[in-house]
Amino acid sequence: MTGPRPSTRAAWSVLVALAIGPVLALPSPARAQGAPGRQVVLFGVLATPGGTAMDAKISPVVAAQLRRTLPGHSFKLIQIKSDRVLPGQSVELDLGDGFVATAQLLNPLDPNGKVQMRFDLSLMGLPQFQSIVATPPDQFNFFDKMLPSNAHLLIGVGAR
Repeated sequence: MTGPRPSTRAAWSVLVALAIGPVLALPSPARAQGAPGRQVVLFGVLATPGGTAMDAKISPVVAAQLRRTLPGHSFKLIQIKSDRVLPGQSVELDLGDGFVATAQLLNPLDPNGKVQMRFDLSLMGLPQFQSIVATPPDQFNFFDKMLPSNAHLLIGVGAR
């Protein structure tokens, strides 16, 4: 099996802004106390070839961008999870069919101004892909996992 590959950032930037922006805006007790943590966000979208359906949770603007990115696919928002975590803590997202994505906060702000996280994708408890993600706050890194059915499991990870 091949690992996920970074996907088109433009499509995902719009998806993130419109689909999960309200999740990121939630107040956090840890933020108020000045703890050295981050609000870590994981989300998944299933893109299935040969269809035209669009999940109602995906805005029309995002839907148009996704259709340009992967024409001839149906899109379903699987799940979004956002938690405030401290270094060493993780956010875990069950993507269904045995897939689980995990993002562990390694460094809330490195010397280059980036948030460092370890991203893991497992299938039935077996590691499929791991990567260290270093991204500016409020920006996402995206992975595209091709499934045996030719569907795409699109996964976004980021922090604010």
